[in-house]
Amino acid sequence: DGKIYETTGLYGQSKVRRINPDTFEVEKSIDTPREFFGEGSTCFIGKDGKEYLIEITWRERRGFVYEVPSLELLHSFDYTTTAPGNQGWGITYDPTNHELIVSDGSEYLYFWDVENFEMKRRVTVTRFDGEIQDQINELEFMDGLVCYNIWHEDEIICADPWTGKSVREYDFSDIWPANQRGNSENVLNGIALGKDHVLITGKRWDRIYKVTFDDWPTLFGNDN
Repeated sequence: DGKIYETTGLYGQSKVRRINPDTFEVEKSIDTPREFFGEGSTCFIGKDGKEYLIEITWRERRGFVYEVPSLELLHSFDYTTTAPGNQGWGITYDPTNHELIVSDGSEYLYFWDVENFEMKRRVTVTRFDGEIQDQINELEFMDGLVCYNIWHEDEIICADPWTGKSVREYDFSDIWPANQRGNSENVLNGIALGKDHVLITGKRWDRIYKVTFDDWPTLFGNDN
């Protein structure tokens, strides 16, 4: 619907927000139950053709589904990822294959059915050099690739969703240098695809950056 949807973390402070993309003002904010640490979220199209927002949580193995744009909580569900923690970190949506893609801080990407949120498959993620990459955090599906940041690193890596192999790798250490953020935990962990730009932000960041990728002409549906 053209809005930005954002989830925030920490116990007792987690929220789901709808944000105006022009002014970045919060239009609506919903509290996640206090006993849950909110993590990633994404909008997706259900098999009924309606749009929903899904939120996952860090350690509680619980997900929440909201109506869009009202953010009315519709239901919750339980899930598993990598044992023994079964954590939830990032989530995104592949509209072509109608799959939700989930990270949990491990080297795996999990692919869920949008109807029942059950795992269909998982892939191991590797870098250009063939090394396995763990600490996969925030996710965004962009131009057929699963793009992710690495926890405590200022890189965004884009992987093939079928093989897990890295296709694109970007260094964002200069966008807002880590030594200016005030805390080592104020990491880059926000990626959102817009119509003609990508939004980049992070944990406790007081700013959002609009970026483009000059080497990626098909990213916004224009290959000229």
